[in-house]
Amino acid sequence: MDVIKRMPTLVSLSPLFNNEDEAIAFLFQHSAFYKERLCPNCGDNMKLDLEKREFRCSKRACNRKVSLFKNSFFQQHRIPCSKILQLAYFWLSKVKNGTAVILTGCSKDTVATYYAMFRQLVSDSLDEEDCRIGGEGVIVEIDETKMGKRKYHRGHHVEGVWVVGGVERTNERRVFLVTVENRNAETMRDVISRHVREGSVIHTDMWRGYNGIGDNGEYYHRTVNHSIHFRDPQTGVHTNSIEGTWNGLKMNIPIRNRTEGRVDCHLFEFIWRRQQVCNLWLGFINALRKVHYE
Repeated sequence: MDVIKRMPTLVSLSPLFNNEDEAIAFLFQHSAFYKERLCPNCGDNMKLDLEKREFRCSKRACNRKVSLFKNSFFQQHRIPCSKILQLAYFWLSKVKNGTAVILTGCSKDTVATYYAMFRQLVSDSLDEEDCRIGGEGVIVEIDETKMGKRKYHRGHHVEGVWVVGGVERTNERRVFLVTVENRNAETMRDVISRHVREGSVIHTDMWRGYNGIGDNGEYYHRTVNHSIHFRDPQTGVHTNSIEGTWNGLKMNIPIRNRTEGRVDCHLFEFIWRRQQVCNLWLGFINALRKVHYE
């Protein structure tokens, strides 16, 4: 499914990107802002003035005001909501930073800042269940890869991190991705128990860290010996799907971000995009509604 099929056309959303009132009305309609509030001073109901973009306490003696943007993604924005939505559209469409600068007129720093904020937003919108895959009879391929660990041409060494991942062999191809400090059997069992539902059929290579994961009966464990072949000619077991996932993941994460403390948001973004593959735009709007800011 290509980007055109999972994103509205730029023309269809142009009113949101070119008119601040249209953008705010759209966001309000989709509950990206609070529609009701209690006064933080007296606890009474507040009245919304959408035109002034603020709530006002209904008690005259109090008269407390609260911005419409309070506790939303937009509460500390320095550019119009319409411009933020336009930047979000380009980020969802994987438009490169430099191109977004040209298309929006924003500075390089502004584009980079908001792209990072969008990544954090969708990461925060995921809950524990979003990162669990598989189920009764569902094949889940599991593997691990080292992110980073290479030198720049100027000699700067980037120490990478190990990532354990799994992908369902289903139409949705849901994934989990998690960084680990080591790949021993205890770590692998813990990762699998937290991210793979019971009853799944787990396919792995012969790495010793996977030994025993099917012994308790929660999973059906099948292996392929990669030193001999990529697909077992007798059983048909392979891990080609997760290998392809690694390729796609690394294509979308700059080398400078493949380090501890920087890679996690990129992993969550990948998980989120895979889940929202049928409608990235609606998924993003739902994330705006779901995440609360203090």
